[in-house]
Amino acid sequence: MNRKSSRFQLSSLLALIFGVVVGLAQAAPGVLPPNSNAFGKGYDQLAVDWLVWVSAIPASTNPLFDGDGSYAAMGQGGKVWYLVGTTGGSATRTVTVPTGTAVFFPIVNYFWINTPEYGDPAWSDDFEADVRALLAGLVDAADGLVVEIDGRRVPNVYALRAASPVAMCMVPADDNIFGVPLNPVPRECLADGYWALVPPLSVGQHKIRFAGGFNDGSGFAIDVTYHVTVKPKQKVGNGAMSLHP
Repeated sequence: MNRKSSRFQLSSLLALIFGVVVGLAQAAPGVLPPNSNAFGKGYDQLAVDWLVWVSAIPASTNPLFDGDGSYAAMGQGGKVWYLVGTTGGSATRTVTVPTGTAVFFPIVNYFWINTPEYGDPAWSDDFEADVRALLAGLVDAADGLVVEIDGRRVPNVYALRAASPVAMCMVPADDNIFGVPLNPVPRECLADGYWALVPPLSVGQHKIRFAGGFNDGSGFAIDVTYHVTVKPKQKVGNGAMSLHP
């Protein structure tokens, strides 16, 4: 398959590389910088956490392929929720995010998940360097990036680039995002791209739009809108809290 023309790319010689243009935005203008560490992690660690999360979800319920936001809560939890864009084209989704929760998402990115069963070399420092160089070259072609939060454009989007450390991804053997059978084993993975971490949004309705692509001759582009609802918590007795219906 052609690495430059497909968002799902199974390299005939190297690997299963998944170039996915994903993007989103969040609400409350003010994107934190990559080194902010505001929620205990910088962009680099959040990026690989995002990859571990999205690659573990079966394709049939994966937010990447979700046309309306029905599966946005899959695998979510903690102080930061992850959002996704698409594998190309436009989408409009409606999601509900818990109050007090930050949101992290790639504007556009590429990632690599190592697949020895499809010809990838055994993981090594030298091979990691090759993978990083490949991803960096692909992400360098990012073009036309836009993130809007409640109608306000986020400035300096091109300052939000980060490359992740290596982690171990557990991809489903079947019904996975690549659409090919895989051995059910942990595998090395990493990502490079443009990302955004937005502090918790205010209670209420928010609109998020993002758009962009890669200037690599593929003509790939996305334009995605999220309608985000942040619901308040409500005491239900004995100090317990629940989301307001």
